[in-house]
Amino acid sequence: MRVSKETVVGIEYTLKDDKGNVLDTSAGHGPMEYLHGASNIIPGLEQGLEGLSAGDTKVVVVQPADAYGEYSDKLIQRVPLDRFGANKVEVGMRFHAETNLGMRVLVIRHVDAQEAVLDGNHELAGKTLTFDVKVVSVRAAELTELAHGHPHQAGGCCGGGGCGSGESEGGCCSSEGSGGGCCSEEPAAQQKQGGCGSGGCGCSH
Repeated sequence: MRVSKETVVGIEYTLKDDKGNVLDTSAGHGPMEYLHGASNIIPGLEQGLEGLSAGDTKVVVVQPADAYGEYSDKLIQRVPLDRFGANKVEVGMRFHAETNLGMRVLVIRHVDAQEAVLDGNHELAGKTLTFDVKVVSVRAAELTELAHGHPHQAGGCCGGGGCGSGESEGGCCSSEGSGGGCCSEEPAAQQKQGGCGSGGCGCSH
């Protein structure tokens, strides 16, 4: 069986930036599964895997437009500290906020005596990404998986470690623009009832 729409695909991968630095890997976590054609992973990676079979390997280079977009200064904003109330404000803090571009994950990049600088860009925005991928399994999706829009694995939905499973934004493969991490574009995968939640690099919805 080949990778195509409505198949569940298991991949092992290593993600590198354009300088060869390793950003993420499935090593030590086991294969990451995703539902092909359901926007579980970034478009460029999904397109690169189309037509492959179990056992195939491929280097997939994904340009920013097909990953997390270009870096935008429009997503940088300065916010007075009094807007945070009594909460302590520190560099690196992340939170969700509704913006004119929808729900985004914002990261505090700088704090001074009066205001904080918030960045709504995904941490991989503007970067060309290289995935060294091996397809380890391809199977037909179950009806419940098609209905839910993601694969079901042992331990719940969208499990298996996956790309960026240690990231709060959903890993490095999702198609979420601001917080889907490596595999998703969503601001952040939301926990769902029944054990479905962010599974790291592949669960964007």
